[in-house]
Amino acid sequence: MLKILRQTIASIVLAVSIVLAVSIYGLFSDNNDLLPFTMAGLAIMMVIMGLEDRQKDPKLYRSYLYYGVSAFLLFVSVEGLIY
Repeated sequence: MLKILRQTIASIVLAVSIVLAVSIYGLFSDNNDLLPFTMAGLAIMMVIMGLEDRQKDPKLYRSYLYYGVSAFLLFVSVEGLIY
């Protein structure tokens, strides 16, 4: 299940490169309107990475770190969309 999900997300590598290009554009032009969407995409990827780590070795606590960081990123991206 997670392997299929990971492959689906990995097939969006082109989108990740587009997000990277948009981030670099925002960095140089001081236009940060698309930054919340970039952070939301990163948060989704970190949740998937946490699920994969949790499935590989349930004793590792690194997956909880992924969950915490993704929750923080989602909070900040929603706040960025609101304001």
